[in-house]
Amino acid sequence: MRAPPKGNHGWVKTTGYGRGWYRGRLPVWLRGLVVLAAGWGVLLCGQQVVEGYAATMAYRDAPVCEAGSRSGNGADGEACVRREVGTVLDRRTGEHCTSNGTSGGTSGGITTIGGGGGMASAGGSTGGAVTGGVTAGGGGGGTTCTTYYDVEVEWPDRTVWLAVESETYDEVRTGDRAEVRLWRGEVVGLKVRGRTHSYAPSSQSGVLSWLALGCLLLAAGAWGVVSGRLSGLLAFPNFGWLFVAIGVGWLGAMALFGGPPLVWGFAIAWTGFAVFWIVGAWRIG
Repeated sequence: MRAPPKGNHGWVKTTGYGRGWYRGRLPVWLRGLVVLAAGWGVLLCGQQVVEGYAATMAYRDAPVCEAGSRSGNGADGEACVRREVGTVLDRRTGEHCTSNGTSGGTSGGITTIGGGGGMASAGGSTGGAVTGGVTAGGGGGGTTCTTYYDVEVEWPDRTVWLAVESETYDEVRTGDRAEVRLWRGEVVGLKVRGRTHSYAPSSQSGVLSWLALGCLLLAAGAWGVVSGRLSGLLAFPNFGWLFVAIGVGWLGAMALFGGPPLVWGFAIAWTGFAVFWIVGAWRIG
C-alpha cells in the first residue's frame, strides 16, 4: 500500500470541502423556495400596508364624538374620536444619550428631575419628544443626547405619560385640566394650556415597519434569483441593507401620510448614505 504523501494535504482538502457549501450556490429547488417565501412575505407586507393606510385614513376622516357621548371607546363600531376630560398629574424631562464613537461615549439615559417632582428612569421615558441634541466628549468618541419632555395625564379610564413640546412643558402645572382624544382606545391627541399635540395611531406608525420588512424580503428574493450563495448573503456589506430598509420604510410612510421638509431631507440623506456605504464596502472588500 502506498504511503500518503508527506504534508498536511488532508487538512487542506477537508478545509476546502468545508468551505464549498458556504461559497457554492444553493440547489435550484432551495433557491426557488426562498424566492417563493420572499414573494409571499412581500404580498403579506403589502396587505398590511394597505390595511394600515385605510385605518389611518378612517381616523383622519372621523368626526369628533358629541360631548358627553360614550361612543368611540374602542368597544363599538362607531367611527368617531372620543373626548375625555383629564388632569395633569406630573411632568418630567431628561435626556436620551447614545455613544457616537469608539471611545469616550456612553449609552443610556441621563436622569433629570422634572419640574413637577417626577423623575425619568435611567433609560429615559417611552414616547418622549426629541426636541434638541448636544454632543459631548472627545478623543475620537462622544455622546449625543436628545432631550424629551413628558406630562402625566389621568382620566377616568387610565393614566399615561404623553410627549409634549418644551413650551408646553414649561407652562403646564400639576392639576391643570387637559382634554385627551382617543381613537379606538388609542391616545391621538392632547390639549392643555391652549396647546394641542397630536399622536399617530398605531396603524400609521406600523406602516413603516411593514415597508421596511417588505424591502428586506424583496432583497432576499433578488438574492435567491441572482446569487444564491450564502457567502454573498452573509457578507459584511449586506448588513447595510438594514439601514436601507429603514430609510425605504421611512420615505414610504411619509409618501403615504406626509411629513415636514426637514424630515424628508433627513430620510433621503439617511437612505442615500446607506446605499453609498454598501457600494463602497463592496468595492473595498
